[in-house]
Amino acid sequence: MSITVLQGRGIYGGVTEGETIVTQQMLSFMGGVDPVKGVITEKGHDLLGQKLKDRILVFQSLKGSAAAMWIISRLTTHGQKPKALVVEKADAIFIGGVVMGEITALECPQCSGKLFSGQIVRVNGNDGTITILPERGWSSGGI
Repeated sequence: MSITVLQGRGIYGGVTEGETIVTQQMLSFMGGVDPVKGVITEKGHDLLGQKLKDRILVFQSLKGSAAAMWIISRLTTHGQKPKALVVEKADAIFIGGVVMGEITALECPQCSGKLFSGQIVRVNGNDGTITILPERGWSSGGI
């Protein structure tokens, strides 16, 4: 079984593994994420109601105000932070938020269309890679 490694650009260091939740939409953290509950609350968003804690959120980019930086960091304060954040396009607000919140993060434009919700991946914010890990818990070899 082959392992796929996608190359991005590390923004905040660390190495973590977890389940992905993926959207092709932009996300507004200010008003679109409840930092106390760690839930996406943005009306009309395809991840509405999804919990962020201990998951790897993959999305296009931030939308909205500079206050998003504070919401991202408050996820950490309230014990609701995701294991990692992966964006197609990072901006200064995103970078400030992940640094303040100490959340492993990277920018990966080439990841679009290659990641989907439910995958188990390893995100390496040090070298900017995402490794799609093989499914665990079963063998295709039979009995």
